[in-house]
Amino acid sequence: MLTNYKEVIAEHFDMTNRRNRKILLNLDEADQSSVLLSLTSKLYSMIVDKIDDIDYGEIPETKGDITLLTQYNKMNDCIDTLTKILQKYRQPTDCIDTIQAAMDNIENDRDLYKRGFATKVEIIMTTYNSIVLAIIASLSYMITVTVEFIKDGNGGFKATFDKAGIARTKDSLTYSNLVHFNDACSKGQIRNAFEPLIKSKARNLAVTTLGAISAGIAVAGIIMNILPIIRELVYFFYAGRVRISQYFDVQADLLEMNSQMLKSHDVEATEDENKHVARRQESIAGAFRKIANFFAFKTKEADRNATNEIKRDNKSMDVDDVVDTIPDSAGSNDSLF
Repeated sequence: MLTNYKEVIAEHFDMTNRRNRKILLNLDEADQSSVLLSLTSKLYSMIVDKIDDIDYGEIPETKGDITLLTQYNKMNDCIDTLTKILQKYRQPTDCIDTIQAAMDNIENDRDLYKRGFATKVEIIMTTYNSIVLAIIASLSYMITVTVEFIKDGNGGFKATFDKAGIARTKDSLTYSNLVHFNDACSKGQIRNAFEPLIKSKARNLAVTTLGAISAGIAVAGIIMNILPIIRELVYFFYAGRVRISQYFDVQADLLEMNSQMLKSHDVEATEDENKHVARRQESIAGAFRKIANFFAFKTKEADRNATNEIKRDNKSMDVDDVVDTIPDSAGSNDSLF
């Protein structure tokens, strides 16, 4: 029996149904692979139905290389700035470290994703697009819920830290899936699942050119380690309907406010220059508060709606929902009767 096969069918099929047990538990490895391929295609189709309504911006155009994003350097600057704010207030940096690790994993595996785009393996392209958008969204959300700008008593502003923001970041669906993604990368599960698909130059998940055993291993890995991540992310982005430019707006505000706060410490600045800086800080702080409130509301709403929709779609299936004809090997063993 293929590795993880029992775990997969227990997760997605109603195994209290006698007929499901008889068929699914008595298949040979070739038919197990066929069932896994059909199941993966069905699950993936639920994801694909929502992708067209998600704003990925220029992410797909980078074709697997995150460093080609126009905002790539600014994202790194935001991570550095936020890390320094956390360190200043002696707060743990594990949340921002997770986001950085996800960026590193996507960048370190860019050869994998670039080959996935080159061979048009849709599941690889969707994974890349969704993880990169999750990195952008998580970073922006963390900024809005952990950083506040308040007047410092000298006409200017200073950055303060909201401890409750760390808990809200960790509770967010995008962040939790970056944790799962990093774990899957560290165990080699992402590469092990995608390499067979690239090597066979698969065009979609219903491809039958994969060898039965290798297909079973690859698809079991996708069902267990990849589909749950991208499904939650896609459902979240679909429920939130946030434009990618809005995520970048909050990052731009953080960087510009940080720049203005540094200017306010310029002892050689004239009075007029200081007034201009103070007015600019006031403007950025106001815009930042507005978008922070927007993200707090949209994220909470999207988390709730996505979770509810996934629960509805998670109703256990019957074998007839996945296969058109019962595999021949299903009748080879009557031990369950």
